[in-house]
This record gives sequence, C-alpha cells and structure tokens, in this order.
Amino acid sequence: MFSEYIKLTGRGEKGRRSLTQTEAYDALSSYLNGDAELLQLAVLLMLQRVRCETDEEAAGYIVALRERIDAQWKTIQADIDWPCFAGKKRQPPWLILAAKVLAGQGKRIVLHGYAAVDAIKYQVETACPDLGIKIAHSPEEAKQYLQESNICYLPLESYCPELLPLLDLRAKVGLRTPLNTVARSLNPTQAPYAIHGVFHKGYEKLHAQAALLTAETNMIAFKGEGGESEINPRVSTDICGVQTIAGKTTYIEQEWPTYLNETSGAHTEVSAEYLQKVWQGDIDDSYGDAAVVCTMAVILQQFEPLKTQDECLTLATQYWQSRDKSVSNS
Repeated sequence: MFSEYIKLTGRGEKGRRSLTQTEAYDALSSYLNGDAELLQLAVLLMLQRVRCETDEEAAGYIVALRERIDAQWKTIQADIDWPCFAGKKRQPPWLILAAKVLAGQGKRIVLHGYAAVDAIKYQVETACPDLGIKIAHSPEEAKQYLQESNICYLPLESYCPELLPLLDLRAKVGLRTPLNTVARSLNPTQAPYAIHGVFHKGYEKLHAQAALLTAETNMIAFKGEGGESEINPRVSTDICGVQTIAGKTTYIEQEWPTYLNETSGAHTEVSAEYLQKVWQGDIDDSYGDAAVVCTMAVILQQFEPLKTQDECLTLATQYWQSRDKSVSNS
C-alpha cells in the first residue's frame, strides 16, 4: 500500500499529484504503525520536498503525529505554544527574553523544540536553564513549572519521540523534509495561541493553511530571524495565520513595517550569558530590545486583535521596560 503513495507522488510530470490530507495521514500512520520502512517514508518525503509539500500533506502528517502525543499534555492549560526548532547563529535567541516578559505578565508559555537539529547553531534549549526556564520531561513537571513561573521548555523527545528519527533524516540526506514544517505545528498542549518562525519566505502561508485544516484557533507564522520564532526588527515582516473571533476561524495576512531602519544587525555574542546581561540591564543592546519588543507585539495583537500595531508595540515596550530583572521567573 505504501508504494502506491510513492507512485502517486513520483510518477511522470503528467501523472503525479500531491497527496490528499487523508492519504498523507494514512501514509505516515502506516509507517508509525510499523507497516512501512523508513526508506519508503524517506523516498516519499524527498519527492514531496522537491516540489514543496502542500498544506493538505502537512495537515495529514500533523494529525498523524498528534495522535501519538499523550493526552495528558493537553491538560496543562498553556496559553501560548512557542516552537523553537531552528537555532540561532547571527543573534542570540531574543525570543527567550520576550517569552520571559510575557510569562511575567501572566501568560502561560510552553517553548518546545529539538536541540540536535543543527549542531552549528545555538539552540534555545541550551539557554533555558541559565535564564530561569526549567525543562519539563513530563506533563506533571510541566504543570509544576507553569504553576511556579508561567513558563517551561519541552524537549521533543518528551512528547513525540517518534519524530526524532524522522527529523534525523535531514542529516542523512542533506535536505529538510516536510516533517521539519510539521514539527513546528504539533502544538502538543493544544494551547489556543501559537507563534511559528520559518526559514524560507513563503512557508508562512503553508503553516497558516495547514493550521486551518488542523483546527488551530489562533496562530501566526513568519520568516523569523535565522528561521526562529522571533521577529527581525530590521526588516518588514509578512505574517500569515489563523484568527478566531466570535467562534469563527479565518485565514489572515498582516504586514509589520521595519522597526529599526538604521541599527546594525551585525553578529553579536550568541550565548545565555549575554542574554542574562541584557535582561538584567548590565548591557544595552538596541537590536535586542527591538527584537524582544517586536516579537511580543505580534503576540499581543493575537490576544487583542482590535489593538493597532502601534498600540501593541507601545504595550510591549512598557512590559519590557518594567520587567523583573532577576533571572528567575519564580
């Protein structure tokens, strides 16, 4: 049966087609159930990678993997799902500071990711302990940490270990697969709000369209700095997503203008220690301030869509300036 999906995707130009959501779901479920080999799945994923996966294929894979996630993760009552799968190279992960500020304002935030995606990049998971963000390996730990500080980090192996060998295909074949898109979209806690960073422009639309098909309520996706879920304030940002108002979920597109027109975005120290110093006010970093403020602003507008961008930026600036500068959120 699995070979039929390969044939559908890999036939000649006139004969091939993309998979439907149901077919994609069945294909990945077949592998996860042990009815197909990793080689077969890898071939299918590479064929889809060549022409770019569709929203239906991504949605089918998302649903198949969500079924593997323990239902207890859905009981921890998170507000914001914040996937961090890219890692950072030019800049430290300013998104961590944005998340800490929002946690200090009462939002229950779940960061999650996979530290081994790219060994040459600095991973969010690496920085979390030094910034007072605990790493949860079970729903019980996540509940405890959210109760203590409104924020925690989940390693991928804690909620969907089946995805680990599939993401490792990237190192073996040298290319990302559609599952790199899917990993960001799992929302293991079913938080009502989500923020996705993508590396390649255009994938923000794919994430939003897949979100419509998988019953997300409020999600935004954009080309983030280094592909991470963090706004680059030195460029304008096109955001695609889904928004639910009065029970009706719709696809949305927004443009956020350039926030910093003259500030350099040159490489800076990429470390938890540097983030600590900025958080505590020991170092002034205008780029970092702007990245934190802009990232918070796009999230705040998710919560209050009737607010203007300027109002959200002003509120985010106030939150940043009035933050508790101690490292721990507890």
